[in-house]
Amino acid sequence: MSRLFEKFTVGNQEIIALSDGAPERALGGFFNGVDPALWTAALGIAGPDEGVPFNFGTFLISGGGRKVLVDSGFGAPAKAMGILGGGELDLRLAEAGVNPGEITDVIHTHLHGDHIGWNVVKGADGADTLSFPNATYHVAARELDYWLNGAPKDDDRTKTAAYHTVPIQAAGHIKTFDGDVEVLPGISAIATPGHTPGHTSFIVSSAGAEVLIVGDAAHHPVHFEHHDWIPGVDLDPAESTRSRGKISALAADRGAMVTGGHFPILTLGYVRRVEGGYRWEGVGAK
Repeated sequence: MSRLFEKFTVGNQEIIALSDGAPERALGGFFNGVDPALWTAALGIAGPDEGVPFNFGTFLISGGGRKVLVDSGFGAPAKAMGILGGGELDLRLAEAGVNPGEITDVIHTHLHGDHIGWNVVKGADGADTLSFPNATYHVAARELDYWLNGAPKDDDRTKTAAYHTVPIQAAGHIKTFDGDVEVLPGISAIATPGHTPGHTSFIVSSAGAEVLIVGDAAHHPVHFEHHDWIPGVDLDPAESTRSRGKISALAADRGAMVTGGHFPILTLGYVRRVEGGYRWEGVGAK
């Protein structure tokens, strides 16, 4: 099984998990203020400095005349990191037999740089160009407004968000949505704010089966069991805790398979209700 490219199915829908960088990484920053003895035991590692497989991932959903990307990877920064597959989303798409011009839609969980890195790239002439020139980009209205109007202007994340969205907006390729709505046939948004103000997870439905793609509402499957183990990058910890509760309940109640862009390829599982909370139950590809 590759850490960069794997296919799985949900009902009649084939989805490809694509990596834009797969480092080994110490994950202490995703368990801010949690006793290291607790979270390292939950992850099954010897200590907080031990690296574990991580991912800067996207998902390609094809069908019904559409080719949809869930987020667009890390881009140039991942290549500069020198990690396995870093900044190679274009190669992964080629392996899938997809030309960037064939991408019809990009649906964004949020607008952090490691999720929008291929939206705009430098062309051979040094000019900024849209990687997916024929795509419509779908993003929560609250998320777009925050990064373009509300976030600190001198913050590097704000500048990165603007770089990767303003040219697309100027080209008329951004479409916003609000709350829990169907954004494309068979793909619905689930509002999961907290990591960022308009963070969104997506649920893909096909032939009575579903997969929930959680973005950064969970950086590791253990977050479904411990909603209050807070990543240090969450802007609103209380709200992100509520969002983890929301998606855990939704996944358990609907029997949806679950995955996430930062989970190493290929990580699929189910969230089960147990006494006092939830349990993650990992499975292989289906």
